[in-house]
Amino acid sequence: MTDEPAKLPKVFWQIPIWILLLIAIGNGIMLVIENGKLYSFEMFILCSVNSVVIGGAFMIGLKVIVTMLDKRVPWLRYPQKRLLYQFLVTLLFSCMVIIISVLLINLLAGQKITSGIFFEQSYFMAKIAFLFVFWGTVISNAVIFFKNWKESAVQQEILKREQLTLQYETLKSQVNPHFLFNNLNSLTSLIHSNPGKAIDFVKKLSEVYRYVLDQKNQELVPLETELRFVESYIYLHKIRFGSNLMVQIDVDSQEFKVIPLSVQLLVENAIKHNEISDKKPLLIKVYTNNEQYLVVENLLQKKSGTEGSGTGLQNISARYGFFSDKKVLITFNSETFRVNIPLLTD
Repeated sequence: MTDEPAKLPKVFWQIPIWILLLIAIGNGIMLVIENGKLYSFEMFILCSVNSVVIGGAFMIGLKVIVTMLDKRVPWLRYPQKRLLYQFLVTLLFSCMVIIISVLLINLLAGQKITSGIFFEQSYFMAKIAFLFVFWGTVISNAVIFFKNWKESAVQQEILKREQLTLQYETLKSQVNPHFLFNNLNSLTSLIHSNPGKAIDFVKKLSEVYRYVLDQKNQELVPLETELRFVESYIYLHKIRFGSNLMVQIDVDSQEFKVIPLSVQLLVENAIKHNEISDKKPLLIKVYTNNEQYLVVENLLQKKSGTEGSGTGLQNISARYGFFSDKKVLITFNSETFRVNIPLLTD
């Protein structure tokens, strides 16, 4: 077995390239400003040193600024705010670098700094800094913008697949033989005992299927719309379980939005995986809290042999991660199971 030579870290071979690039940019800007007049070898050396030191400071600073703003104020989400913030922060940073550079250059040269010299040198350096910052900002933001655009396109595809998965799981649960069998049995008994209620039952059943089909291409829906669908879904189950299934909804919508079918899936999981009987009635609570979360909470009384795969909750968590920095929170103890999903505003 032969030992392979250790590879140098990527940064080591990038440094010489950046130094040469800074020297080329700095001298190119100087040639443009001076129109080639009085350009000597000494000026080339001085300009090269200043380009590496001052230009390097600008390059590192701009990279930090762009990276920081890209995390907090991304172009794709807040284009106008990002433009304003980046302009102000870059202007402030540039002024600081120019002032410090002028003071250090005169201090190292042993020259006395007067207001005239300070403003003259600052003006000259500001012209260079403007060109450097302008092109540096354009190039860096163009690279980051297209990188984010590519990542956003990939995330959109992932979101579509996850949305299709959730829709498939929901449709499968609504169309599976047990669901249809239970609802048809309930409908049959209602036709004989309460024909009027049977008509309402059919309407609610059609509303459930219509909602699933209507929302198949929607990324977000108003919370009120989702809750109306959930109420229709609960109505079907209450016909079967009667007073043994209790659902309390206490929600202040405030124009919030949610991912379609997400609340219904949480209610469905509670009904599917817990015992509902005269001895153990099931209580499900749907409510909002002060932290702008919608909470679906149920008594924990698991039925044997109903362990889920967790795919539905994982899918909801992944989809909410695309729209919000807030995480889907899942907590439980010996008595209750609780899922908190973020309430969205756009």
